[in-house]
Amino acid sequence: MVEPVPDALAGVEAIVGPARGRIAEVIGRYSPEQQEVLFDYFARAAPAYREASEEIRKATRERQAGR
Repeated sequence: MVEPVPDALAGVEAIVGPARGRIAEVIGRYSPEQQEVLFDYFARAAPAYREASEEIRKATRERQAGR
């Protein structure tokens, strides 16, 4: 069961906020047009990386099982 925790968001922000700030600084160095390309890349690459990671995990499990 998943239950909402009212104050959890503040805790998450305290943990990831500094990293988000640094990433925002890096991305802020690019022009709006370049940022569009970066965000498009991230949107397209993330699913590809997830799929590739699953393929690697599957191959590892198969090797460990002696297939």
